[in-house]
Amino acid sequence: MKTVIFSLATLLSATIMVAQSNTSSVNQTGEDNTANVTQIGTANFSQTIQEGTANSAEAIQGSNDFNSRNGVVEQTQIGSKNSASAQHEDDENQIFQEQIGDGNSASATQNLALTGSGNAANQLQEGNGNDATISQEGISNSAFQTQIGDANSASTFQQGISNLSEINQEGIFNTASIAQIGDFNSSLQTQFGDANIATAEQWGADNVLVQDQQGGGNSATSIQGSSLFGSVGGTVQQQQVGDENIAFANHEEDNNTVIQVQTGDGNNAGVEQNLRTFGEDNEAQQFQIGDGNVATSIQEGTENLLLQNQRGRGNSATSIQGTFFASRGGIVDQLQSGDDNTAFARHEEDNNIVVQTQLGNRNSVSATQNVLSVGGGNIIQQTQLGDGNIAEGSQESDSGSGSFISENNRIVHFQFGDENLATSSQNGSLNISNIFQSGNMNIAEDIQMGDGNFTFVTQIGDMNNSIILQTGINNSAIVTQVGVGATESSR
Repeated sequence: MKTVIFSLATLLSATIMVAQSNTSSVNQTGEDNTANVTQIGTANFSQTIQEGTANSAEAIQGSNDFNSRNGVVEQTQIGSKNSASAQHEDDENQIFQEQIGDGNSASATQNLALTGSGNAANQLQEGNGNDATISQEGISNSAFQTQIGDANSASTFQQGISNLSEINQEGIFNTASIAQIGDFNSSLQTQFGDANIATAEQWGADNVLVQDQQGGGNSATSIQGSSLFGSVGGTVQQQQVGDENIAFANHEEDNNTVIQVQTGDGNNAGVEQNLRTFGEDNEAQQFQIGDGNVATSIQEGTENLLLQNQRGRGNSATSIQGTFFASRGGIVDQLQSGDDNTAFARHEEDNNIVVQTQLGNRNSVSATQNVLSVGGGNIIQQTQLGDGNIAEGSQESDSGSGSFISENNRIVHFQFGDENLATSSQNGSLNISNIFQSGNMNIAEDIQMGDGNFTFVTQIGDMNNSIILQTGINNSAIVTQVGVGATESSR
């Protein structure tokens, strides 16, 4: 039976410890437990408690190169084959480690490469085969790790000033990782279930991250900033309830916000902001309830806002604001409730708006603005109530007339029924296209090239067909079809 084993170097360090008012307390009960304590510096405190078999604990405060002053290490292990390691330098750093179970591993390292003080690491593990690692460089950083279950893994790295991170995992085979470089970052990762993965990386100042996953096989990834471009004031919140959901968020520059909430199974949400352009104040919110939904958002520019809300199964929503040219002040609002609906929105330039609503199944909407032209102030609003409807809107410049500006155009599509088709294409400025369909299998197509043109199409009934082509300035066409099978063409 082994109780306490000290090497010659440990005994010598203990002598130095006494001379410098260091305090060490080791209490071991069981078999084959090992505890090593080395303290170099002034007024350090170490406490080790081990109950069980073949546990190993090590506490090192300070080194011959850099002392530790007023450092605290407390280690408690109950079970078999647990391993706890703690080490730090500089002033007033604290490490607390507690493990209950078998085969757990906890490690904490603070201020070994950089100077700093006032860091705190707290690790609690209950179960078997869990692994927790903390490494902190800087001043006044705090890291908390709690794992309950089996084979969970937690890793935290913080560098800078006043960073705060917390990992809470309950279940089996969960993995959580946080890396924060900079000042005043805050992050929280919570996972309940099995085989969930949460990954976060934050660069810059005042970033905030919350990741909450409940279920199995979920994955949440957040990246704020990079080694080249920081993220200042960015906020990411990802919440997933269900199984095998995926959430991804990545942005740079100033004051970005991403909120993603998914409830169900097999959903996928992704947001990218300001990765290729400089910008600020972007915001993206994506909500998905159901199974197999996909939401994708890309925002490049300034003060863009996105809202995508999907309920049902197999829905897909895509929003792109700015790519080659930035989008400034753009808004995309897409709502889908039902199954197998598809929504697509893309625009560049200034103050463009897309609002698309689909209630039903197998509906499709598409909107593009200022992708090939300069300008802005364009609006596309499309609403579908029913099944199998298609609506498409496009607003660009009238390059054929030598003008490459598209601005202040408006498209409004309203479809009530099944398998209706409404398409509007406007090239120029100050054009308006309105299509209203109530019934089934109606077709309406508006094409306007020039400035100040106007259309209003009303179809009530089934299988009506309208085609309008207007080229020039200040043209106006009004079409009303009531009944079944009417056909009208205006050129």
